[in-house]
Amino acid sequence: MPLIPFPNVPQSPGVPAVLRDLTIPSVSELANLGLGALTALVFGVPRWGLYDQDGQPVVQFDTFLGIRFRDGSRISSFPVEQGTFSSFNKVDTPYDAALRFAHSGDMASRAALLDKLKELKSSVALFSVVTPEKSYPFANVVAYAYERSPRTGPSQLIVELYVEEVRQTAVADFGATAEPDGANEQSNGQVQTFPLGSEPGEPLILSTEFQ
Repeated sequence: MPLIPFPNVPQSPGVPAVLRDLTIPSVSELANLGLGALTALVFGVPRWGLYDQDGQPVVQFDTFLGIRFRDGSRISSFPVEQGTFSSFNKVDTPYDAALRFAHSGDMASRAALLDKLKELKSSVALFSVVTPEKSYPFANVVAYAYERSPRTGPSQLIVELYVEEVRQTAVADFGATAEPDGANEQSNGQVQTFPLGSEPGEPLILSTEFQ
């Protein structure tokens, strides 16, 4: 049985347009859908958001809306003669990022989300900003903001989470130094103890009672 052809709808004022592309996908659209499903099957579903050290999401949300990431440097300058400046160094600065997501639900779930955001703002825990291409560790939540508007609906929260990188401070160790006088003090033998006030070379203090 031959297929029934689409009617020839003229493009005239008052005649609605027939959206054929939405009812019957093209070959290229079917290929893209198949490629996306195959990629998700092989590599997994792309992850977005803030995750803890165990790989678990820190904040539960419905839709991830976007991320704004900034990683910069700072050039050190100092004034010289005749009102000019000279630059002598370039220092890498910690990154900062803003994550934007949406959450819809009842009043209890929205209140739980806001309590979680406040807890994260006061916490000193470190997390990882995860994107499909790259992950950025050692991130701490420094601020958050949310909005509700008639355009998105009264039951939906649009949240922005601000994080900054925390640089790990190195601990200096002078155990192996080139010069002996730069090493830490070590006790490798017997130590002789003296009563207080009777150390070698110190005068012995005797107690005197006044009548």
